[in-house]
Amino acid sequence: MENQLGEFLRARRERVDPASLGLRTMGVRRTPGLRREEVAAQAGISVEYLVRLERGRDRRPSPAVVAALVDVLQLDAHGAAHLARLAELPPDRGGDVVDEIAPVLRRLIDSWPNPTIVTNSLLDLIGTNASGEELHRGIGLEVGDNMARSLFLDPQAREVFLDYETVTTETVGNLRALSGSNPSHPRLMALVGELSVRSELFARLWGGGEVQGKTNGHKVIAHPDLGVLELEWSTLEVAAAPGQLVVAYQAAAGTASERALERLAAQAVARPRAVREK
Repeated sequence: MENQLGEFLRARRERVDPASLGLRTMGVRRTPGLRREEVAAQAGISVEYLVRLERGRDRRPSPAVVAALVDVLQLDAHGAAHLARLAELPPDRGGDVVDEIAPVLRRLIDSWPNPTIVTNSLLDLIGTNASGEELHRGIGLEVGDNMARSLFLDPQAREVFLDYETVTTETVGNLRALSGSNPSHPRLMALVGELSVRSELFARLWGGGEVQGKTNGHKVIAHPDLGVLELEWSTLEVAAAPGQLVVAYQAAAGTASERALERLAAQAVARPRAVREK
């Protein structure tokens, strides 16, 4: 974690098929993807400079070098933005992680009937509205839990998230994208270290260098009271609360999942709030 830029560059070059760049492969390669000399030649930099980047001896490549690496490593918009953030930050920047939901968000999400949660840049669950609390209580999540930790270390997670492979891949990509603004934060380093040791799946996905901005997606949740819910989620970034992400859930109109969410909202109104944000 001390050298996120180098780790990301190595992980992503190992994912590129040499043939996609018109490179001929002869014989058996000992490692997957591109060799350093191939990346350097395609990006117009020296092999020695690429080695310095990957080993953390140089952590501030120029915008031109970043742009060239984006092309060679075939990064999408999320990956390119992540690489740019890593290249622009000093290696020792820690930054702050928000642990308390902003009052403006508290008022906003409380006015919404659909399940809504608020997370910070480490994917800690720092707030919910009444429906969100009701939904997440059923799947074993409470305010204060880390959603990545629960997903990878709770043995019940595979039974709750029926599209587990998709959710885990998205979550790791989300965490990496969010970490770009605080790559050396000790809490991030501790979380990634813990999950890498305790979850082989997390270690493999994190090592793959996947980056996915947390924008929108789809989840299939097995809820103990409501049955199988097919939900769409959308993420909002609020300028008044930097570092906090609002994730709102909804279901397609006219579906059983929509009717289930209506029952959920009614239960939430009837039940006193059991979980309070910090």
